Amino acid sequence: MQRTRKFLILSVLMLLVFLSFSFLSCTPKVDVKLYFSKYTDNETYLEPEIRQIIQDKNFYKSIIQELVKGPKNKDLYPTLPSNTIVNSVKIENDLAIVDLSKEIITNTKDIPHSSTTEILALFSIVNTLTEFKEIKKVRITIEGKKSGQIDGLYIQDFWGHVGIYEDFTRNEEIIGKNISE
Repeated sequence: MQRTRKFLILSVLMLLVFLSFSFLSCTPKVDVKLYFSKYTDNETYLEPEIRQIIQDKNFYKSIIQELVKGPKNKDLYPTLPSNTIVNSVKIENDLAIVDLSKEIITNTKDIPHSSTTEILALFSIVNTLTEFKEIKKVRITIEGKKSGQIDGLYIQDFWGHVGIYEDFTRNEEIIGKNISE
């Protein structure tokens, strides 16, 4: 009797595990173009890398989290510091509001801050999100703010060259083209 009961419990647990894996594999994934840096001897630009991302309620946040993870392709380079936390991504009308942790501006070790790397970072986010027809503009905030200071750095200056004073629209010119200083 005891053995039969254990077998029944084990069988139910195995069935639940199987069903949960089956459910997870049925979650729709979407091919998404993520834009990362590409450097050659004379050129610096963004190049897309396709990644499959689960299309759920955190879809857009997951996309930016994948950008933070960096490219899988060894010929591409990350555009965002690896310890950046994606606090949220909200869509309001045709505007995506991307809120990032302070590490996006305080971590200068992962990605050296220059006018070129700043443009690459900003437009890797913008061009990735504007791949979706429902997103025309992107606003970047840090710790929920568009201006002010964090750790002595001005949020609106971002990395000190371009800044995040306005909402951004897609920049096709930076994809596969030279933007060197």
